[in-house]
Amino acid sequence: MKITIYLAAVLVFFPNAASAEKIRIGYPSAGALINGQAGAILEKTDILEKNGLEGEVTPFLYGPPMQEALLAGHIDIALTSEANFVNLAAKFPCKIIATLGSAGRIAIMVREDSPVKSVAGLKGKTITTIFGTSAHYPTVQWLQLAGLDPARDVKLLHMAAAEGRAALIKGDIDAITMWDPFVADFVRKKAARVLVYNPSFWTTVVASDEFLEKSPEAAERFLLALHEAALYMARDKGLVNGWLSKTMNVAPAIINKGSSYNSNYAKAEKLKDIRLVPSAELLERLGQIADFNLASGLIREKSPVKEKTELSFVKKAAAQAGTLKFDPGKVRVLEK
Repeated sequence: MKITIYLAAVLVFFPNAASAEKIRIGYPSAGALINGQAGAILEKTDILEKNGLEGEVTPFLYGPPMQEALLAGHIDIALTSEANFVNLAAKFPCKIIATLGSAGRIAIMVREDSPVKSVAGLKGKTITTIFGTSAHYPTVQWLQLAGLDPARDVKLLHMAAAEGRAALIKGDIDAITMWDPFVADFVRKKAARVLVYNPSFWTTVVASDEFLEKSPEAAERFLLALHEAALYMARDKGLVNGWLSKTMNVAPAIINKGSSYNSNYAKAEKLKDIRLVPSAELLERLGQIADFNLASGLIREKSPVKEKTELSFVKKAAAQAGTLKFDPGKVRVLEK
């Protein structure tokens, strides 16, 4: 579903703008937290409009179709994951321009009744992940840290997320790498337990070079709007998690649990508390994933993630956000 937000009161917020600039945004409606909430807010409220933007916001069930939309020029900006940015940077003129922070946990999980008590105990077992995604690299890392050779000591299989979860429940596999909110959901249902996890499954905001070159002011306005959307998410969790619950088929309380690992979601009280500038930790991880993808034969040439990092837009937006007063209570909901 697409919602187009038309110009309204632009001259009040941007008196020098003759008309709203169009921006096309894609976000995951079922694949990941935080990006999902932020995208829903941009889709269902007037935040973009208040920042002088005519927004066409498109939800995608999963990352690959959203990547294809960016590659085809159907969207200008994608709210996506760390690994998806690395993949895009390898084949498409784009930049990472911001991050919403952690999207919750990535974890290796086994059935609740499994005799396996540690990652080392997975020797000789079958594990599923999704090759080339943010679940792939940490799976291999954890196996290696446990002294296992991923190529010889375990059977590491590529399997789609929903199929992998079903296979674990049926006992067809021994372990799976998954992410929140499904980690929290499986724990709550006592369907599986965590062997090891990382609380930083990173989000990225990726823009096409063409958009950044043609509409640099719109890029800054968008990032200011994203600051506001992040604060709205932190201040009205119930409403926003209810939106995402409908597409993820997971209870709002489970979405809240998984999202609590995100500092913007958990701690922000004012606009100046929102952090969208990528940290040194995230930038280092992007390089690690790029190295891993090359070594694993997933790509032929290393993804130039460092060269495709552009932080000037988000730093300007962050400086402006620190001076503004934003009242989430005055945001108008366009669709409930």
